[in-house]
Amino acid sequence: MKKTYVVNGAAHAGFGETTARQLIGSGCKVIGLFSKADSENAKALIKEFSIDSFVAIEIDTTDLKSLKEKLNTINSELNGFVNADFMFEMEDINQFNFELSNALFTANFYAPLMMATELKKQMVKGASVVIVTSTESERGSFGGITYAASKAAMHNLVKSLACNWGKDQVRVNAVAAGWIGGEMDTDGPFNVSMNITPLGRLGRASEVADAVEFLTSDKASFVNGSVLFVDGGYLGVDDIAKFEYESSLKPVEK
Repeated sequence: MKKTYVVNGAAHAGFGETTARQLIGSGCKVIGLFSKADSENAKALIKEFSIDSFVAIEIDTTDLKSLKEKLNTINSELNGFVNADFMFEMEDINQFNFELSNALFTANFYAPLMMATELKKQMVKGASVVIVTSTESERGSFGGITYAASKAAMHNLVKSLACNWGKDQVRVNAVAAGWIGGEMDTDGPFNVSMNITPLGRLGRASEVADAVEFLTSDKASFVNGSVLFVDGGYLGVDDIAKFEYESSLKPVEK
């Protein structure tokens, strides 16, 4: 019997779609949750895969009431849930928009929490929940204040869910992605990130999906309440120390 996973962000180009494709490729069925903005790609995926491998449900992660109603239409034994979608908007701390902040926190924290708790009711023993987060969770932010805070909160939530659901043999973990190509690309910051990251490049969507697939697999059967950082070493870098070291290597002008 095929394993079945619910993947939020399954039709979003990047690690969401890549994760869905990898799970399908490994013989699993994916129930893909997608936002209105990804409707066209969702239609393409429905056309590409059979109903035995992929079905899609449109949701709005900023409306918890309608989200719960959509989740209640899912009637299947589940082997896990993957949240591989996010909402990001730049914020101005000097003219802070609390309405926007509320929408961001709802989409990035409360919605995944609702998905996990509602879908948990249908999960079998040995199921796995994986939440894709971000290295932003570990740093202070300038313009992504609510985004970063929601990801930090999610890391603590992962530990709490793991504590509560371990007795049911349902594991909960997170994958914290660094700077990944195809996700919110902007030339300036992405070029800077490549200079900081020890591997000297952007991550690939497939590398995030590989980490997710590992955590859903039996190979990670004793991994619970953990955060796996997929960032090329980015968080381990002290930018000032790097600058100081590189400056020391430059020849002294006479």
